[in-house]
Amino acid sequence: MFSLNDKVALVTGASQGIGRATALTLGGAGAKLALVGRDRTKLDESLKLVREAGAQAETFTCDVRDEAQVKKLAEDVAKRFGKVHILVNNAGTAIRKNVIEFSLEEWRALTDTNITGVFLMCKYMVPHMKGEGYGRIINLT
Repeated sequence: MFSLNDKVALVTGASQGIGRATALTLGGAGAKLALVGRDRTKLDESLKLVREAGAQAETFTCDVRDEAQVKKLAEDVAKRFGKVHILVNNAGTAIRKNVIEFSLEEWRALTDTNITGVFLMCKYMVPHMKGEGYGRIINLT
């Protein structure tokens, strides 16, 4: 496969689904993990799984739609791990109904998570990725 020893990966939406699977894969390749999500209970489940698989990991509760929370997340992750090498913007939401049935509030929640959240994560994490000679940003949608 590939080795990510000595690399730090931050995965948003790590509490379930694709985010959890991505974290398990990156951890299996040797990356240290910053698991990010809104649901503390589900994040703890992911933490247990990745640690059982042998990965080093910590959890961070954050709503990627909230700039103050993302800024604090970047600071907290930097304090814990130093530099970040891999940013996986996986947090996302979907509304499964006809667009004409969407409320403006639902639309804003959707775009704030799926678009603004990616922007905020990049804005505040890229400074902690610079100068490492290795960096990857993976945006899932």
